Formats: sequence, C-alpha cells, structure tokens
Amino acid sequence: MSNPDGSGRPRHARDGLFSALADETRREVLQIAHEQSPTGVTKAELAAELVSRTADDGTDTVTDDDRKRALVDCHHRLLPVLADAGLITETDDRIVATDHWAFDDAELMGVIAGQTTDYGTDLDALFEALADARRRTAITVLEDRQQPLSVDTLASEVAASETDQTEQVRSALTHVHLPHLHDAGLIGYDTASRRVSYEGHPVLHTGWLEKPPEHGTHADASGRSPKLIPELARSSIER
Repeated sequence: MSNPDGSGRPRHARDGLFSALADETRREVLQIAHEQSPTGVTKAELAAELVSRTADDGTDTVTDDDRKRALVDCHHRLLPVLADAGLITETDDRIVATDHWAFDDAELMGVIAGQTTDYGTDLDALFEALADARRRTAITVLEDRQQPLSVDTLASEVAASETDQTEQVRSALTHVHLPHLHDAGLIGYDTASRRVSYEGHPVLHTGWLEKPPEHGTHADASGRSPKLIPELARSSIER
C-alpha cells in the first residue's frame, strides 16, 4: 500500500495529507501558516489569528483566555499533525509552510481557503474518506468505469494495484471502506445487490486520487484519467 501512485508520490504520504486536512481548524491553521510564509509566524501570533478568524460570535473581540486555549490547541493537537504530514516546520520558533506539493495544487488550496461554492459539503468527512489509498483507488476505478460495479469486480480491480489478495480486499471493502465512502457521499452502495457506483462530488479532483490499474483504465492519450464529471458518473443506484 506504500507504492508510489501515478504522480510518483508514495501513497502513505497522501494518507497523511488528507488525514491532516480532515479537520476544519487544522485547515485554518495551515492557511494562516501558508499566508505568513516564508517569514513565518510564532505560535502565539498564530493562535491569536486563529481565534480571531474562528470566533463563534463573528466579532473581533479576542480575550487572553481565548488566545491561551487556542495556543494549547495549536501546540498539542493542530501543529503536530500538520508537521507529521510534512506541511509545516518550526524554524527559530516560527511556524513556516514547507515546499509540500499540496501548496502547488490550486484546486486543493482553493478548498482549504474556503473558495468553493458547494457550501453543503462536509470537508472533514471528504478528506477523512480520502485518507486511505485503498479508498482512493476504489473511487478511481469506479470513476474510470463510469458504471455500477459488483463488489467482486471492484475488489478484483483494486487488488490489481496492490499486493493483497482479492479476497482480503473484498472483505476490507465490504466491512470498512465502502461504508465509509458511502457515508461521505462519494459512492452509492446497495448492500442488497452488492453493487457500487460512483456518485460524483463537486469538490473532488482526479489529481488527488490514485492512478487506475492499467488493465482497467480508459486513459486519454496523455495517460490521464478523464476528468470527474458528476452528471455523467452518477448512476441510477440510489444511496
């Protein structure tokens, strides 16, 4: 599961990235750090800016207690996860965004910055669903085929890009990954007929997914999978 995907990046690196992004407050912290780089920002400055942006009452009033709570949250919960994902680093007591490839992904950075018109999307659930290479591969296969697949067929195609046996993949898909993707609104999963369909998603971009297994792709001349088009990919299977 740690083999590079089509971009040459290890799959586990994407796992860590999307897991780090599966929290609204962490995304805000990352946005602040990115805006202040390469100069960087101290933890105290970051905490003050964070609490001013996330104040529940929408005012600019920030108390010392608010800053202290935000500073503790940054130190113990928010910054360590972003650092482990390789998104930030601490240099001379200042938090600085790294040269991580995610910052060059315009679509991803737009979502992090809240530049999306799809206000109904649960971004935490979306990124958490994407924080697993097998789930990303399953979406890729379904999107590539653009038609409902049986769980057996999907498992076979996903296993083709991994080292696990089809039966192991089938079991994991059935009990873990497909329910997770369905709950995130990414797929249709009919447990009675055991058929799965790609539902499309207004925020998801193909560049975030895995390269399709070679025998199951319908790539264009450039070797890239077709762009996700929810209207075309949405199946008749009801969620």
